[in-house]
Amino acid sequence: MIRTFHQHHLRHTRLLDGLWDFVTDPGQIGLTEQWYTQFPAQSQKLVVPSCWNNELGLYEYIGAAWYRTYFDTTQEANLRFIFEGILHHADVYVDGQHLGYHFGGYTQFALVLPHLAQGKHELIIRVDSTLDWQTLPTDVADWYSYGGIIRSVELQELPDVYIDSLKIDYTLSGHTADVELHVQLNSLSCADQEIEIDVSTEAAIFSTATVQIRAGQSSKLTLRGSLANVRIWDVGQPELYTFAIRAGEDDLIDRTGFRTLEVSNGQILLNGKTLYLQGVNRHEEHPEWGFAFPPKLMLKDLAILQDMGCNIVRGSHYPQSQFWIDLLDEHGMLLWSEIPMWGCFMSTETLASPIFTDRGVHMLGEMISRDYHHPSIIFWGAHNEIDTRTNEALELTKKFVSQIRSMDDSRLVTYATMHPVEDIVLSYFDVIGINKYYGWYEGSVDGFRDMLQAYYRNAESQGAGDKPVIMSEFGAAGIFGDAGWEPRLFSEDYQADVVQQALKIFRADPRIVGTLIWHFADIRVDVRSDRPYFRDRARSFNNKGLLNEYRKPKLAYRLVKEIYRSER
Repeated sequence: MIRTFHQHHLRHTRLLDGLWDFVTDPGQIGLTEQWYTQFPAQSQKLVVPSCWNNELGLYEYIGAAWYRTYFDTTQEANLRFIFEGILHHADVYVDGQHLGYHFGGYTQFALVLPHLAQGKHELIIRVDSTLDWQTLPTDVADWYSYGGIIRSVELQELPDVYIDSLKIDYTLSGHTADVELHVQLNSLSCADQEIEIDVSTEAAIFSTATVQIRAGQSSKLTLRGSLANVRIWDVGQPELYTFAIRAGEDDLIDRTGFRTLEVSNGQILLNGKTLYLQGVNRHEEHPEWGFAFPPKLMLKDLAILQDMGCNIVRGSHYPQSQFWIDLLDEHGMLLWSEIPMWGCFMSTETLASPIFTDRGVHMLGEMISRDYHHPSIIFWGAHNEIDTRTNEALELTKKFVSQIRSMDDSRLVTYATMHPVEDIVLSYFDVIGINKYYGWYEGSVDGFRDMLQAYYRNAESQGAGDKPVIMSEFGAAGIFGDAGWEPRLFSEDYQADVVQQALKIFRADPRIVGTLIWHFADIRVDVRSDRPYFRDRARSFNNKGLLNEYRKPKLAYRLVKEIYRSER
């Protein structure tokens, strides 16, 4: 299931999830031998969605692999394939013909195939999980970069004129919302057509329209309406409104929540009220499923977040599944959403690469386009832990922030810096995130005090002294079950002590508007004997989770819950 609700009643849709034929291609011979026309006989079955690195014999496989399934059409049809997530390079073939290519493992893409003949058809996807210094993420990132079709594949049958996209904008004044629905229609017809468009939602009247659309062309229009006595979406008060667009023989259903968001006097205001953020960083990962995270576990993760007293979760470090974000919308939980720009070891050569920059800008566009209507998302994150002391990072920041602001001026733009005292990009953001690990990677927990004072001086010098600050990452590793009489490295006691002391410092600082602990649950990382990275990751896991990888609570979880549920 892609969403928690149905997006179409008229348009026929079906998921192609299930058992697919699968074969690895370690020698990269599939293209030369044209496996897209003659799939290898020696294949196995693999579930879609899933990660192949959770399968026996493929635990560490990085490279190309091929997938195949079949689908039927009962008549000539216009088809739209929606791919929710493929790690990382994807080439799509239908009946041996190349339909399209996409890069980016965590963002949705769609391909349209018009006028496909009736009958049985073959869908083949070449997937390549190879990463390098110009990919997002790069080949060095602090999580395991699985391979595979990690999210659902949907097949849609389109009428000759179909709804390509819907964007819902609104202005909220008190409890009145003036709404604009921006609709794009695409024609696959050989003839000009006249299409009637209408909108339905609760307690609102929208203008209707008749559109003349030329054969094979696109048409954009805006429908306007007003809603009175609007129920405001807020933390713990998930008020949602559904909008259904009908255009001729097609429809599209989406929803949003009405709320205001701004920064004022160093604070974040949600619906005009000061917001103090309490949360964690969360990877959408599990040792049995990798990134192909099942809905049942999403519900459990959400229940744990609520039990802990969180009001926000950071989607570290990539766009999360739509199903998860729908759940956050429905439960009044906030989200920081970002692209996979993890840059702790990233070179200035990468930051200056035009290919890398273009990929990042494109990925930001895909993330914002897909998730624009989710009221839970209050932050778009541009990048994480790149070397923001450099001019290369400054120039990349300008491009990324420009892309975000050009697409969405209703949310706050943020990032996470690991160089707060020397950072030179502070002025480009609405909210500053600081990642520091005193008590673990450097010094004692008390080091946070001097660091914060030095950061404030740096921010003042750049005219950014009034920007809200979030402690976006801090913590320590604690191996589940390792306890003793006193705190020591890698014990649950030590982790709990570091997190508890850090939270005490941050909650007493009036300039800090929130804390996001690193992190929710232990995750698998890419530890290799031939590389120097992440050699402190015992068990080949980042063990800083408040829970272990199977969602069993550590001592730190219980202490954080006590703190998050108490008054500041």
